[in-house]
Amino acid sequence: MIRATTMERILLILSDFVALSICFALAFWVQFHSGWIIDKFDPTKTFDSYWHYGLVLNIGWLGLFAFAGLYRSWLLLSRTHQVLRVLRAVVIGVVLIIVCLFGAEFMGKVFANQPLNEGYLYGSRFPWIFIYGGLAILLVGLFRMSIYVFLRALLRKGYGANNILVLGATDAGRKIAEDLAKTPARGQRVVGFVDERYQVLPKEFANVPVLGKYSDLPALVKKYKVSGIIIAHESTSPQEIMRVLVWVCELPIHIYIVPELYSVVNGRFKANLVYGFELQELFAFTMPPWQVQVKRIIDIAFGLFLGLISLPVCLFAAIAIKLDDHGPVFYSQERIGLYGKPFTVYKFRTMRTDAEKYGAQWATKKDPRITRIGHFLRKTRIDELPQILCVLKGDMSMVGPRPERAVFIGKLREQIPFYISRLKMKPGLTGWAQVCHHYDTSIEDVQIKLQYDMYYYENMSLLLDFQILVRTVYVVLTGKGAQ
Repeated sequence: MIRATTMERILLILSDFVALSICFALAFWVQFHSGWIIDKFDPTKTFDSYWHYGLVLNIGWLGLFAFAGLYRSWLLLSRTHQVLRVLRAVVIGVVLIIVCLFGAEFMGKVFANQPLNEGYLYGSRFPWIFIYGGLAILLVGLFRMSIYVFLRALLRKGYGANNILVLGATDAGRKIAEDLAKTPARGQRVVGFVDERYQVLPKEFANVPVLGKYSDLPALVKKYKVSGIIIAHESTSPQEIMRVLVWVCELPIHIYIVPELYSVVNGRFKANLVYGFELQELFAFTMPPWQVQVKRIIDIAFGLFLGLISLPVCLFAAIAIKLDDHGPVFYSQERIGLYGKPFTVYKFRTMRTDAEKYGAQWATKKDPRITRIGHFLRKTRIDELPQILCVLKGDMSMVGPRPERAVFIGKLREQIPFYISRLKMKPGLTGWAQVCHHYDTSIEDVQIKLQYDMYYYENMSLLLDFQILVRTVYVVLTGKGAQ
């Protein structure tokens, strides 16, 4: 999904806030002042006494909408899909409100030893919720449609469009460029073609400039702020398509391929109607938006909890390392994170202080550089505990692929196709590859782990994260490691 711009998000949030405020005011009037539900007017039920409840509800609604992905870009969605997403989020919100209010009322009466009268759920406190929910579906939907009409008008004038590169000056590429040029309201602008025949092609193709060849892609993506790439190559050669993907799979953008070519990438695609065309997305991120938000909350909560309960273990490790060879307790190192962003990782030192005097190298099974206490720390994964700081900072997640060093990434990307695609995930303290395979000691180990990492990427979910965390606990407690 193409990311929403800052302007889109601000307009949608303001629109939702205003719509929900009107819904609360109307539902309050219907409940207490219209005479339709409560016959006798109660002068104590004034809006001035209840507006702060509406404010709290609005904040809750905006949070729920964010979890539901309603503030992501709407450009690729039909109006029906947009309305259904709002409907689903509002229904979930209404159910949550009923559960909270009913539970609070129920517990209050139970603790006060008061009987629950018949028709309790339909008493004076609850009918407005259904009115409120119905109005929310109607008004939030209408307000959002108004925002969409406004943004579409801006897009027709060329404001706020996403920039697209087309790989392959072909008939398929020409059709895509021409169709998008005819329909600017889709919000996608083809800024150029990229083709290996760059030197012999005319400067323009389908009235769009030919900007360079595949090796120029990283620079072109940065220069033109590209959000998506469409591979429209005529060649059905797997080798040719793989040469394209090697350059684009590492970029923080969406990658699409025309249907005739998808078979060469062994099923790594997600069929979708994109930009008005039937395309397949490669390396599609499948985790639902609300799970992404929950995953980050779990990272913070679990990181704080694990950090506190592991303090005695960390103290033991620090003392043991110091007594073992009197060297430093920790070591820090630059690793590569999400979309190639470098960050500093911290670990308990498990090797001699001169372990890399001859340069960076992988550890071996009986590596003489590992200290006596280092063998135990690595076997139980205790050496990884200081990385909790990286999790709390947001550089890492509790679960994800192992962060790698730039020097190794440079070598591995030349030897292993799609190795760089690991950078589409935030690295983790533990991961599917870590619990299923031992430490890397050779290029073969890296290739095996890449398969586990890509499996995790394609099946990422909170349930899989939970399974990985459970298996990690088993490894730490038993010291058996991955088999």
